[in-house]
Amino acid sequence: MRPRIAPPPAEEVEALHRASLEVLERTGVVFPDSAARAALAGAGARVDEQARLVRIPRQLVADALAAAPRDVLLAGRDPSHDVRCDGSRTVLSLDGTGTYTLDHVTGVRRASIIKDLAEAARVADAAPEIGAVWNVVSASDASPTTRVLDELAACLRNTGKHIQGEVRRAEEVPYVMEMLAAASPHGRWDPARPFFSIVYCSAPPLRHDPNLSAAAAALACHGVPMCIYAMGLAGATAPVTVAGAVMQANAEILSALVLFQVVRPGVPCIYVADTGVLDMRTGLYSAASPESVLITHAMTALGRRYGLPVMATGLTGDANAFGVMSGADAGMTALAAMLMEPDLLCGAGMHDGAQMLSLPKILLDCELFRRCRRVLEGMIVDDEHLMTGVVDAVGPGGHFLKAHETRTHLRAGELHVPELLLREPYETWSLSRQDEVTRACAAVDEILLRHVPTPLPLGAEGRFEELIAAAGAELAAV
Repeated sequence: MRPRIAPPPAEEVEALHRASLEVLERTGVVFPDSAARAALAGAGARVDEQARLVRIPRQLVADALAAAPRDVLLAGRDPSHDVRCDGSRTVLSLDGTGTYTLDHVTGVRRASIIKDLAEAARVADAAPEIGAVWNVVSASDASPTTRVLDELAACLRNTGKHIQGEVRRAEEVPYVMEMLAAASPHGRWDPARPFFSIVYCSAPPLRHDPNLSAAAAALACHGVPMCIYAMGLAGATAPVTVAGAVMQANAEILSALVLFQVVRPGVPCIYVADTGVLDMRTGLYSAASPESVLITHAMTALGRRYGLPVMATGLTGDANAFGVMSGADAGMTALAAMLMEPDLLCGAGMHDGAQMLSLPKILLDCELFRRCRRVLEGMIVDDEHLMTGVVDAVGPGGHFLKAHETRTHLRAGELHVPELLLREPYETWSLSRQDEVTRACAAVDEILLRHVPTPLPLGAEGRFEELIAAAGAELAAV
């Protein structure tokens, strides 16, 4: 007996799909990159060069969906951390590219630096719940010319798990691929074991950034998996209605999918079941509104309709610090998303509309993820779990504490055992007044002190430094 959130009615999913195809075919999508337009034109799209507008016929979308694989491997640099996106389970990932860090030692909110990214990757590496490490913050102390490489190096040094990143310019791609080759066990990038993928974002409404799309297309040619994310804001850069925002986001995802399947048929693509909502009172992005859950519900169904692996969002929130709001946001979005059974759940570790990293929150979110996973497992209704024989043996007025079956089922995980979100008698708690955030901070410090990630191949560190120096000299002139 496993609880689930039922998908939307099939006719509503089909209506969203048909409307997305109409927009792609009639309205079109702007691709400022001339190479992307040429590739799409060669595949049968109608291109208006003056407007840089591409109208994509339905058949081209169908061909792209047929070419995209249904089962995607997000390999770890360490094979023991491989993640298979095949619909069999949900794994957790960090959120991406936040601007700030809430320092767990000083309590001060500040601009994120490379050390924050490195520490987040190391904490994520130690957390068994986390299967993929998205580039959780941008490093303000890195040179803009080499920031992509500096951030990738920080992640490679601190985790053997799958890394998700962002590449901003096509000129960066050769350096990225050389760095990935240096980190590979055999000294070369192997598209059959991709331990790096990118999160590719459109530029709503109905537009793609020329630099991002050129970089992503170049990476796709190397077999780098693509997580495709439409970053509209309902009411601003997307229609204000939930259905309209979902429809536009879906059209943008499909347009990117077509491009990537044109440049390399069969390149792995993951459908991100999320798009933004604008808080009309403050003008801020809302990460955990009720509408966010509705958007994830509809888009997960669309991703499943297309047979694509799905990444959903959860655990993140709009609170500025730990408190009732942060817990409510994280719990609501995580449980709702997990009951939809995506392949990936991203969002761990972030406050403030997914803009502020908190290392302790990574571990607290892991515990929430374990809670949600226990709900997802449901209950087993069979003779062993109904325990009628044990009830007979204990009888009226007895207790089950000494029963052998109690120990057996507890050890098998029948009851969730918390590690940070502890249940304590008031009298016990009042002696120390230690809360879950304090415990999580101590756990973070212990990981940073003692955890050792999978080491890089011999010579990789030196190669990283060479590549970053060469990129700094060459890309500054571009």
